[in-house]
Amino acid sequence: MSTFSCLIQADGIAAASRSELEGRLQTLHATHYPSEQIDVSWRLVPDGYMFTEGRQSTSSVISCRLQYSPTLAERERYMRGVCDLWTDVTGCTDHEIVVAITPAEPPTV
Repeated sequence: MSTFSCLIQADGIAAASRSELEGRLQTLHATHYPSEQIDVSWRLVPDGYMFTEGRQSTSSVISCRLQYSPTLAERERYMRGVCDLWTDVTGCTDHEIVVAITPAEPPTV
């Protein structure tokens, strides 16, 4: 099972939209890996505990540990999909999203 860990502002739009975001993450994942479900965990950061450039942050950090080892092109499409669904649901910009995808087995060189 692939897992998502999402770090978001407790009082932000992402927190208010968790169920929709989780559903959209599942749909995205199913388009890439149809036979697998995902697990999503949420870490809510209290107001005043997350900053960017010395100001209250509006960023979300989405980390996914895939059970697969995608190619670079596959990983880029997957990450773009996460950014697109996040901006669609929350109205944020790409500059407010950090996405990290880690394969279960890192590629060998």
